[in-house]
Amino acid sequence: MKKIIQQKELKYIFSKGGITVLFRISSMVLGFVNTWLITNYFGDAVYGRFAVALTILQLTAMVFALGTPTAFVSFSGKFDDDSQRKGLFNKISIIVFFSTLIPAILFFFGAEFISLQLFNKQKLTPYIIILGLGVVLVTLHGVMCNYFVATKKFITHGLLLFLIPNILFFILLITVSQLNYPPFFTFLAYTASFSLTSIVGFLVIYFNKHKPGKTQLSTKAILKSSTPMMISGLFLVLLSWTDTLMLGFFEPESEIGIYNVAIKVGYLTLFIVASMNVIIMPKVSELFHLQDFKAMKTIVNKTTQTIILLTIPVALFIIFLSKTILSFFGDSFTSGSLALIIITTGTLINAAMGNGDQILNMTNNQNIVKNIFIAGFIINVTFNLVLIPLFGINGAAAASLVTNVFINILIVLVIKKRLGFYTMF
Repeated sequence: MKKIIQQKELKYIFSKGGITVLFRISSMVLGFVNTWLITNYFGDAVYGRFAVALTILQLTAMVFALGTPTAFVSFSGKFDDDSQRKGLFNKISIIVFFSTLIPAILFFFGAEFISLQLFNKQKLTPYIIILGLGVVLVTLHGVMCNYFVATKKFITHGLLLFLIPNILFFILLITVSQLNYPPFFTFLAYTASFSLTSIVGFLVIYFNKHKPGKTQLSTKAILKSSTPMMISGLFLVLLSWTDTLMLGFFEPESEIGIYNVAIKVGYLTLFIVASMNVIIMPKVSELFHLQDFKAMKTIVNKTTQTIILLTIPVALFIIFLSKTILSFFGDSFTSGSLALIIITTGTLINAAMGNGDQILNMTNNQNIVKNIFIAGFIINVTFNLVLIPLFGINGAAAASLVTNVFINILIVLVIKKRLGFYTMF
């Protein structure tokens, strides 16, 4: 094992990937604690409004970032030094700033209309106002974090993405609860935490030794590459919501609750994949621009094999103890055991195929990724329409499995055709 880990590629994967995994675990723990604080100190209704506002914020940030955070990593592989990367970062930050001013103005001045006409919830109004105030800096936070991915400063990336904002959020939540501020201050605490972290990140970038260089990439060229990435991300989110939304039409709320718990548990198998995404993106981008496909094959194969080895034990644990795990949420949740097994099988297949979508994004194949996710979304809706009325939550899980298999096999075949190798070997 020592000899294997000492291989150059695996040393990179384990050292950098291990750091990212630790930061993600810390983020999950802090996220759970912060959720517990809101539900216990402010109540379920406040958490419900917080969740609605947070969902709107995340969707807005995804759309109006225009796919530029991922595109930035993709472009940065062609640059020789951080000055050029900083020049591109400047340009992308300006694009995102002006892009997010549109929803910021709409949310701030249209908060009451959105709350009453779209959600029929008067108490949601201050949350939407806060959303308008915070959406620009929160969206720029994602761009800023990917700067440190592109420059392979994974510790700084982990601190600014996972640790610092969650610690700040925890401190501000405690302060809000102790000072008996109004409930909407919970969301103000969240946006303030990420906004402050964003400002800190920008200061770190601009006060380092590298002066911004001038980028030759035009705004049109950036958006031509980034927009398909944004659409892919949007359809990926829609794919994760389709099952639940369609279950809401066919099944009672109790079944939806069971299915959502099964999804959260089953998706734990994707934890390693998500962590490895961060370290493999800049490496693949760099090797693509060097046209070193042999080295790319090696790093992709080693990463995928590592993902498989680390994911299989987690997946088997969930599959064989599915009822026991679900029983922690209540006896009624054990009826979701088969759905959990099916979902976990699908995510295991996803993990076994590796970081295919990001490999394609980093190698100028983002339009293909977009088309695959759109096709996957159509397949998912079709199978849900057929299987949910027949099999309930198990039908939804089966639709998710079929979609996972379709998307991942297609991505692997495209990688083989475009780059000349399979992700696994």
